[in-house]
Amino acid sequence: MSKENTIIFIPPNGEIFINDFTIQRICKDLKKFKNIKTILLKIDKVRGYEKNFDYVDLVIDVNTQKDIIEKINEIKPKLIFHRSWMHAYPFAAKLVKNFDNVIVNIKDWNFSSKKEYEIIFDKNATKDFKAIKYIFKNAKKVLSHYTKEQAKIWSKKYKVSKNKFIFFPEYCNKENFIDNLTPYNKKKKLVFAGTFAPSSYPQETFVTKYKISALRKITSKNISVTIFLPEGAYNSMFSDDKRILFQDFLYENEFNTFFTIKKGEILNPNILKDYHFGFLVLKYSTKKRELNKFAIPSKFAFYLEAGLPIIINDKMKSLAKIVKKYNLGIVIQNRDLENINNILEISEKEYKRKVKAIKKFRKKFTLENSKFKKVLDEISSS
Repeated sequence: MSKENTIIFIPPNGEIFINDFTIQRICKDLKKFKNIKTILLKIDKVRGYEKNFDYVDLVIDVNTQKDIIEKINEIKPKLIFHRSWMHAYPFAAKLVKNFDNVIVNIKDWNFSSKKEYEIIFDKNATKDFKAIKYIFKNAKKVLSHYTKEQAKIWSKKYKVSKNKFIFFPEYCNKENFIDNLTPYNKKKKLVFAGTFAPSSYPQETFVTKYKISALRKITSKNISVTIFLPEGAYNSMFSDDKRILFQDFLYENEFNTFFTIKKGEILNPNILKDYHFGFLVLKYSTKKRELNKFAIPSKFAFYLEAGLPIIINDKMKSLAKIVKKYNLGIVIQNRDLENINNILEISEKEYKRKVKAIKKFRKKFTLENSKFKKVLDEISSS
């Protein structure tokens, strides 16, 4: 295999983080590109339980971030795909500074002022601001789960072409598709699959306080709610040193008969087969909505794979627009939580129409139908 057809994948700060499956999803789909070799280049450290990396052709472990840069110089890949997020952007900027073929796939940004960022996290975290500016100006491309509306905002703010940004959410893997055969009856069961920030974070910038408020409201209507957390997040939430950050969720889990927190499984939609709706944000009253307004979170693909209709607040503008346009679920407003039983009182025929619409939509919500596919085609044909 020529090195000209090689893509090196580097996780945030060079370290595999078990609650993020972006690299795993894309590399599974890259198996279909026979002329592309995938290498996972990481620091020899796994934060959690993931040990299986069979989704790439080769795994290279190193000891430091400096070693990562040296190894890239040795391999000279066609493309460097770097996943990054808050508190990891300085290393992403370093990669961009050293190599002109880095595509940075960012997770979250653009939700607070520098001072707010410092108060929420710490002063050292504000290095992200300088790093993200450098990334936006100098990376080959910037991929994110934000739609074109956010790209226009960034283009104007950072004075770069909007073509720098490519909409790149976590796409569905077709091999994960299952049929939703759950009967739609009076006992509605809702599910959330993913992670969330501690509820100690300020409600002006994060939705977690509103999440627990919405869950209490819904379960008070005798509607069952289950939270599936990735194993690492589940273990962390129940650990002695982190449980203080999630006391309200743990309290509900212990004393609310309609609320349960369970340990999930990596990219296995079968855990959702007994539920009627998957949800993301139900109540949204934060003053600053940039974090989610134009985002298409990874949970969306997971729910689609399970054939599960979605409940979403209309403040998540981009996702709500997709859900409404393609009849993939129900779009609600904050005030609808008071009458959630009525909102969910749709006929089984209508429910099946939504399930059918999901089966049609998810076939197109794949990597092979994305704008990034053009980049991959160029590598594959070289």
